[in-house]
Amino acid sequence: MSKSTDLNVKVKFGLKSFITVVAILIVVLFVVGILTYVIPAGRYTIYTTDISKQGLPFFEYTTDATLNKQIVIDSFKLLTEAENSSRLPFYRWLTSPFEALIFGSNSSNMIMIIALLLVLGGTFKVLEESGGLVSLVRVIMIKLRTKRFAIIWVTTAVIMLLSAVFGLQEQLLILYPIFAMLCTALNWSRFTAISFVLIASGVGFTTAITNPLTIGTASIAAGVSVTDGLWYRCIIFCVMYVITATFLTYLAKRDEKHATENFDVQGFITVSDQTHTDDVRKSKMIIALFSIALLSVIIPTLIDSLRSLAMVFMAVAFIIGTVIIGRILLGSFKKLGKSFIVGVKDVLPSIVIIMIAFGITHIAQQGNILHTIFYYFYNSVSNISPYVAVIILYFFILIIEFFIPSASAKAVLIIPMLTLAPIEGMSKTIIILTYLFADGYTNVLYPTCGTLLVGLGLANVSFAEWFKKTILFQIILFAVSLGFLMLSIFIGL
Repeated sequence: MSKSTDLNVKVKFGLKSFITVVAILIVVLFVVGILTYVIPAGRYTIYTTDISKQGLPFFEYTTDATLNKQIVIDSFKLLTEAENSSRLPFYRWLTSPFEALIFGSNSSNMIMIIALLLVLGGTFKVLEESGGLVSLVRVIMIKLRTKRFAIIWVTTAVIMLLSAVFGLQEQLLILYPIFAMLCTALNWSRFTAISFVLIASGVGFTTAITNPLTIGTASIAAGVSVTDGLWYRCIIFCVMYVITATFLTYLAKRDEKHATENFDVQGFITVSDQTHTDDVRKSKMIIALFSIALLSVIIPTLIDSLRSLAMVFMAVAFIIGTVIIGRILLGSFKKLGKSFIVGVKDVLPSIVIIMIAFGITHIAQQGNILHTIFYYFYNSVSNISPYVAVIILYFFILIIEFFIPSASAKAVLIIPMLTLAPIEGMSKTIIILTYLFADGYTNVLYPTCGTLLVGLGLANVSFAEWFKKTILFQIILFAVSLGFLMLSIFIGL
């Protein structure tokens, strides 16, 4: 498939996906606005000073990166009409996304998330147009040309790491032609070729290590550090990596079983010596950039005063690294700037989605219904086993995921309410982990996921065929993820 065809498919679906998600969010915005006139307004007593020595039971509650607040557990009360005077009138529902950005209580978080997305959009467009990611995969394949199954395990690890650490997913679709070339030479099917990209990136995106779009956004929304529970997520990543690579190997072996021609392992990909030298040079630069970006996240978390700025340091590292690498690979700052701007434009629809999501939260906050919703939600799960509560939460997010596939938008909408206070037996870390599982694994299952549909379109694979051949794998992922949630409750994560 030609590059132009690829772009046409992507743009066409992107517009449809954007319109669909925005329409759903606008409906939700109006529903929440109506609910501020229906649901009784309520509020917990909140202290910004230490009350731990006053004998009052309280929850730790953080609304931003610098201010810890404490909510007295039994202090919830309904507000009178006079006390709820900040509720927004109808005409201001439409301006709520802008009010949230400028005046909202979470405006600093909103600005941080938007800035990070803009930087990542520009960075990965530069890496795409410079050929860095393609070069990295091509170098790996050439080095492992006589070890066809080793290719699966190594490339799966690389793709999963790119998704788990940096949030790459739809950007990795540019690798499909490389995998298609490999699979054709080895008599593996186009289904297996697109599975390398979709499944590996989908599972990696879910098992977020420092993924700024999921664990980064959710941590900011919950007021916790991105490294909270990091060791547990690393264990999950390793287990899911083995399961994913095993499944992809199964697909390849099944293709070989049905193949009628001999393998052409030596000739599956051919490049000139000069091209290979350029690939190695680009690969080293990309690895260096990603390594520095990863360190820029980990190191600040070791210093208490800098923990909340980990995502900011990542953004700065990407900007500096992109300027250096982009200038070298693209040849001029003009090309670098043009490519970066195109990448920023590509993520603007996501910014609109996030602004609307923050606008919804802003309406709920101004109407004082978030505390009321949490009060009833907390009471409904506080008297049941946390093992049952986490299953309820899992399915709750799965339902929302079908209608709102945007990871950042869901984090903005539901994480502040769910982590308003830890539910007995369920810490904020466990709640965020539940969100990660419910949001991510469906990216390779739900037909509302844009990356999935674009990938299937590139490979000419029907959704029905995809569902039939991967549903057992999906069930295994669900069972294992549920097991990890149960274990996290058991060990008190």
